[in-house]
Amino acid sequence: MGDFLPDSFSMDSLLAKLTGVVLKQPIRGDDFVDRLHYFVTVAILFLFAFGAGLQEYVGQPINCWTPLDFPAGSDSYHAHINSYCWTHQLRYPRFQRITANNKTTGIWDLKEPQPLIDIGTAFFRWVTLVFVVQAMLFKIPNFIWTRMNTSSGADLQKIRELVLQAQTAENEENKKLKMDEVVAYFENWITGYKSYRIRLVGQHSGTILSVLFCLGKRSGNFLSSLYLSVKFLNLINVMGNFFLMAVFLDVNFWKYGLLVLNSVLSSGDWQDPYSFPRLLICDFILEGGKTGSTTQTAPEVFHIQCSMTLNLLLEKIFVLEWFWMIFLFIVTFVNLVTWWVKTKPPFSTVLFSKTYIKSVESPPSVEVGFTDIEPVSTAPTVPVVSQKGFIEEYLRSDGVLVLRLLELNADRAVVGDVVRHLWDRYRAMQNCKSSLESLDNGLRKDEKDQMAILNRD
Repeated sequence: MGDFLPDSFSMDSLLAKLTGVVLKQPIRGDDFVDRLHYFVTVAILFLFAFGAGLQEYVGQPINCWTPLDFPAGSDSYHAHINSYCWTHQLRYPRFQRITANNKTTGIWDLKEPQPLIDIGTAFFRWVTLVFVVQAMLFKIPNFIWTRMNTSSGADLQKIRELVLQAQTAENEENKKLKMDEVVAYFENWITGYKSYRIRLVGQHSGTILSVLFCLGKRSGNFLSSLYLSVKFLNLINVMGNFFLMAVFLDVNFWKYGLLVLNSVLSSGDWQDPYSFPRLLICDFILEGGKTGSTTQTAPEVFHIQCSMTLNLLLEKIFVLEWFWMIFLFIVTFVNLVTWWVKTKPPFSTVLFSKTYIKSVESPPSVEVGFTDIEPVSTAPTVPVVSQKGFIEEYLRSDGVLVLRLLELNADRAVVGDVVRHLWDRYRAMQNCKSSLESLDNGLRKDEKDQMAILNRD
């Protein structure tokens, strides 16, 4: 058999490749809370839909009692009644309890059931579809994010891949090459939206600019605003599902889980006879008289008791869904506030400075343009003004967001190297700008001196 295998084949290499595929860490453009929405919650809802659908279409969602007038042992009658009652309107039983004369006091007898008005049970037949609709709603925010995040001009996938390649480089030389590629791509992006901003300055009024800079694709705030909007949409989505369940179940779903918890703690058991009744009444009309009779008689009405076996499952599913939605709402709200603080000034300036600026106190020389420029000597601590300019004017909110997202995919030390290289280039450009301004001021001073001499003459 070995003659038929290529020379380069070995079991070790095959296992190494398979292990690399299986254990390769996926590259993410979001955080764990986002994945709770579009992956975990969607999986849970589809699991609920599968369980309810299995009970409805494969199992027996309803089991109705066959009247004694029907032939004994006839499964066809029983199956027909179950099918009829499942597809028609059911009603809640309403019994008037009286004490039977021939029984001990305290043992209740039941009168004929009375119908309750304006109470529907049709939602049982739509529950599987509702779970699917909920799952689709939780996919929408992530769909918006993945389709629109490239509009800012930054290829997040490429940046993350370059950073991971730098992190896993075999030697320092390859690591430096990959790091330079990351920094060059990153700088071209952030310089692009800054230059775009400069080109627009003379073309529009300040009011219009303030709006465009906040929402424009190259404003430096577009990507971060989009990401925060998606998280806010996740929060709205959770609240919307509470309203959807309240309308669908015709209950106050906001406090549904609290009522269940209170009932379990107080009585040790819980049953919701209104939202998820275990017993319903089906009005079954048999035309033409009793079964087996050859004479034509008036239609006969049967009030058939039906056991709602599906509700035994649904009452537990919706309780689990309530607690999960509450957990998701709290986590999403905290996550939204956290990301707002981490990406939007002035909070982002303080947090980003504490996290990374301390690692850039001794920058090396940086090549800018045609010459190597030595950055200005740094003090033991980086000036606050320089920190603010680097974060709020150079990186801006979008750059800070991308670096924060890189933290989720790579070692923080690698991200720190990216920040250090960006800081070096920023300080070098600031030094170059200061030199040009000094030269320009000197030339203007010489021109003024010459003009003064000419005026004296």
